[in-house]
Amino acid sequence: MQFNKFKLSAIALAVAGIPAVANAALYQVQLMDAPSSNSSQTTAISSDSSKVSVEGLSGPVGLNYSEELPYMVDVEHFINSQDDLYRYCRDFLGYNTCEEWADERWYGVQATGAVCDSEDSTQNCLGGLKKEIDAWSNGFSSNSVATVNGTSVNPFGNGVNGTEPPGSPDPASTNVVVNSVTDGGVPVGASSGPYTNSGAIHARAFQRRGFYGEAEMLPPSGSSTVIEAIGQTNANGVIEAASQTIVFGSASVANMADVGNGNKVPEDTGLANLSSCATNLNYSDRACQYFQFANQASIWLASGSGAADAVNAFAIADFPNGATGNTDDTAQGSVNAAAIVSNSAPTMVGFNTYNDSGFYARAVKYTPVADFATCITGTTKRCWDMSLIPGVDIRQSGDIIYQYTEATDINSSGVVVGVAKNARLNNGAYAETVFVNNGSSTTLLGTSQSALFFNGYNATAAAINDNNELVGKVDIENSRDRSRRQRGYIYAHGTLSADFDGTRGWRLDDLTNDDNPTGNANQFRIAEAFDIAANGDIAASAFYCAGGYSSVAHNARCNGTEELVAVKLVRQSGDISPRPEERNVIERSGGGMGALGLGLLALGGIFRRKK
Repeated sequence: MQFNKFKLSAIALAVAGIPAVANAALYQVQLMDAPSSNSSQTTAISSDSSKVSVEGLSGPVGLNYSEELPYMVDVEHFINSQDDLYRYCRDFLGYNTCEEWADERWYGVQATGAVCDSEDSTQNCLGGLKKEIDAWSNGFSSNSVATVNGTSVNPFGNGVNGTEPPGSPDPASTNVVVNSVTDGGVPVGASSGPYTNSGAIHARAFQRRGFYGEAEMLPPSGSSTVIEAIGQTNANGVIEAASQTIVFGSASVANMADVGNGNKVPEDTGLANLSSCATNLNYSDRACQYFQFANQASIWLASGSGAADAVNAFAIADFPNGATGNTDDTAQGSVNAAAIVSNSAPTMVGFNTYNDSGFYARAVKYTPVADFATCITGTTKRCWDMSLIPGVDIRQSGDIIYQYTEATDINSSGVVVGVAKNARLNNGAYAETVFVNNGSSTTLLGTSQSALFFNGYNATAAAINDNNELVGKVDIENSRDRSRRQRGYIYAHGTLSADFDGTRGWRLDDLTNDDNPTGNANQFRIAEAFDIAANGDIAASAFYCAGGYSSVAHNARCNGTEELVAVKLVRQSGDISPRPEERNVIERSGGGMGALGLGLLALGGIFRRKK
């Protein structure tokens, strides 16, 4: 499987800037400046569309850098080897290609794009979970880097205040993820601590820590010594309410379950278990590099400017069935998005784990209490009531129907979007079905809403704006037993805008088509949409073919090498001209719709956007 390098010549960049000269499409494609990396994506856009965040990867990601619950199912923290990744793929994805899928995420890829495996003795590979695990002995180079409007984001590159490992921090050893960006250009996200070198040991202060601008989002004060030092936090967004700047996300509130279980130890570390780090922090103890926690939905009350002052978290909910359970399960929760729906108080959405003969992540809503303005100035900040999103129950008629559900975004009308991951094969896939909730009513999107959502489809629900326009990526084929090709989409929920020609769901490729085979737009096919601004502008990624594809068709060939690039889709006055499908298209010579198109799934772990 290829992981094509992102290298654009000056000529290619110049061509990419040529405006469309044929029929104006509904969206114009703008190529974004990207940080030095092999692939890039525009993963966040400010509400007013003036600021964008671009993230770049050197290689594939093993476990998401800003996700509390690995793959939304690993409550046991058992994914610690190539074999563990293989079993996840077999049991939750059902591919026939799981060996290669796991190799890519564990070992990474070579500079040529070839997937590394156990035969690569020197492990001169890019990305992969093994690189992070081996950093203790080998050191580490950043796999994920980020910018906002071209300015680098690396809040902890020079270290943080407080306890740190001995040695000088290496700014080029952090993994940075921007989850959202404000109209003022302040980034909100998560970053690992930089590695330091002390003799033969490379250690980092924490695996994941949220940030708002330059401010560090700390775990709750009064926690244990271990949690206060290496506890994890993740910042997903920020909202102004009741004269407060509220950053939301998750923070560690308890140790992981069953710390003496050797299955929770990453492969080839020489550790029997992680129990030595449960009560005593020691950066010379390798166990502290891999120790995990129960993370709960949390907020921080921060400076509106994102100033550099560190801020402690407040957990806003309790775990419904405790922080640990079933011997080795660790509970998790998070706030993914927030909106002012009524009464000048933010309603928030995300997930929390519930025990139903096992811990399952379930989509939840955090509704503000009646006296929110008074509550938020108090001491506990328990100013929200948590409730389940109806209509997507994990267990139905006694059977487990979904592996997890998660609410990903909410708009000012109270419309919530999210995904329900099916526990049973449907049309050859463990389908990821998009849901739309409004109060007590939840709709699972299917063919009755749009032809995009065929039986057994997989899709993301990345973001929804106040015009009820939902964006993400969706399968464009229904092949079985392997990862399917996907493309960015937009779906209009509720009142249908005249812009969409009477059709609710569109591939974004159709909306960028200006019917000009030599124009700018025909150099791009939109891979995934991550965010949408109030005016309909979209943060996205695209497959890029310098000089243009062979035609304007969906499946036109690229005679060069396709690259995954960061783009911004700008809404304009224009017409919709659906792209045709070509028959008997020959195989592409580059990474193409085959290798690179499937390889996009390797990026899904890092580029799963939150608000």
